[in-house]
Amino acid sequence: MMKAHSAVDSNGNGTLDAAEIKNATVALRKIDGNRDSKLTEDEVGMKHFGPQETGAAYSSAIAIDFGGQRQYVQFLATTVAGVSAADGKLLWRYDKPANGMKLNISTPIFHDGQVFAASAYGAGGGLARLSKGGNGEFTAEEAWFSKNMENHHGGVILHDDALFGANGGNGGGYLACLDFKTGEVLWNEKDSDKRRVTKGSVAFADGRIYYRTEEGPVVLIEPSRKEYLERGRFTQPERTDKPAWAHPVVANGKLYIRDQDTLFCYDVKAK
Repeated sequence: MMKAHSAVDSNGNGTLDAAEIKNATVALRKIDGNRDSKLTEDEVGMKHFGPQETGAAYSSAIAIDFGGQRQYVQFLATTVAGVSAADGKLLWRYDKPANGMKLNISTPIFHDGQVFAASAYGAGGGLARLSKGGNGEFTAEEAWFSKNMENHHGGVILHDDALFGANGGNGGGYLACLDFKTGEVLWNEKDSDKRRVTKGSVAFADGRIYYRTEEGPVVLIEPSRKEYLERGRFTQPERTDKPAWAHPVVANGKLYIRDQDTLFCYDVKAK
């Protein structure tokens, strides 16, 4: 169903009542900026939108260079968008990875002219190919979309053209590995004889994935397109009864693990 445009939906409730429909002609004339009796995508908000149409989510922005232009890419409440670093102009958008709850948390990934983004709550993950036309306009065309990477909040790592991240929402989940180019499931812990890791958060350092499960165990994984390769694990002491959502952080040979109001630091530098 098409969302009601803010110019027509005067009370902002997302639907059009009889009075709003009656006044629609007047409202639509107001957004005909050049008064040519035609409505372009920019005027109706398909290529330009304000806070009412999108709103912020929880994902962090990334900076990319594509098509000779510096861009900022952010997963907003209803779409993944690329804007010009020079003036903030919207360059492209990709809606499908956004979930209906507007709780989009994981940071997008940019690689080889393509953007991957994923969320949970019934959505999934998708790859969009960016392109720039002769007129200077940018487009984002979906290459693939998969329900096998509904990443809730733990983030996704790209390594060796493979995506590593948790698939699952509030009801739990498991670690999965998908091919970046095709979306094919290379392996996942759901199908293993004994699930060794459940849903969690990821960090990458020195050729290894540091994976923190929601239940608490921290696992060291060698990234492989063929299989799950665990190289070590430990359980943090003084675990609270809350799900472990804070991402692990590796810096200067130290691994940092936060659990509510407690911070742990581990020496992980090679000896």
